[in-house]
Amino acid sequence: MVDVGATKMKKLRIIISFVLAVESRSLIPKVLQLSGIMLKPVPVLLKSVHAWIPASTGVITTHALSGATTSVVAEKNTISLKVGDSLNYEFKATPYSAQSFKVEGLPAELSSSFSYPYGKINGTLQTQGNFSIKITGYRYPSYRGNATPTYTLNLTVTEDTNLDTNDSEVVSNFSEKTKLDNGWYQTWLGIFNSPNNENWIFHSNLGWLYLHPFSKDSFWFYDNSLGWLFSSKDLYPYFYRNSSNSWLYHLANSSEKRFWSYSQEIELE
Repeated sequence: MVDVGATKMKKLRIIISFVLAVESRSLIPKVLQLSGIMLKPVPVLLKSVHAWIPASTGVITTHALSGATTSVVAEKNTISLKVGDSLNYEFKATPYSAQSFKVEGLPAELSSSFSYPYGKINGTLQTQGNFSIKITGYRYPSYRGNATPTYTLNLTVTEDTNLDTNDSEVVSNFSEKTKLDNGWYQTWLGIFNSPNNENWIFHSNLGWLYLHPFSKDSFWFYDNSLGWLFSSKDLYPYFYRNSSNSWLYHLANSSEKRFWSYSQEIELE
């Protein structure tokens, strides 16, 4: 006599075994495929990149993706000047801009400044010698953040061989002058005599003046009537009058009056 329940159970087991066999065949390729993906090297796309942001935001940049390195540039890196010459040197960082520059090795009479995006070195040279000036740009103000390679400005300062060693300190402070007879000189200030090579001069139009050199081609003048005046090669024929905090204009072609006063609107003797 056939056991119907046992027969049905046997058929069920065969069906289940068949299904499992089919599923196992379809699953193995999936597992192998997945394993293949997991065994592949992970693309090197995520790295810690310390990149400086573009110059539009005002900082120096090392563009890590393009490989471009920011550096300090200027018109030239070697300069030769003479004592008494003025230096006006400008530099910047490129292709991205800096928010600060450290400048080292300057002669004492020179100073550096920053006006975005340019750095500047200014002053009147007074010290002979060879100077190696180091300039480094920084990503952030106060010399913080990533830095550019150091840029070197080679500055050579020599003695002005055109100076007459017999001239007084006052006369030597005029960069351009023509020596006339009997102690008379022609300069941007006009014609004057320097007796005894001292600070007092006698000007052909202004009379007696005491000169105190401030820097090359700039002076404080003491006039007995007007007090202390200031002028320079760049300012002349304008004079600043210290006592009244006002400006005067030198009437060089007048035989009677010496100055025009802008504050008083009158001519002064």
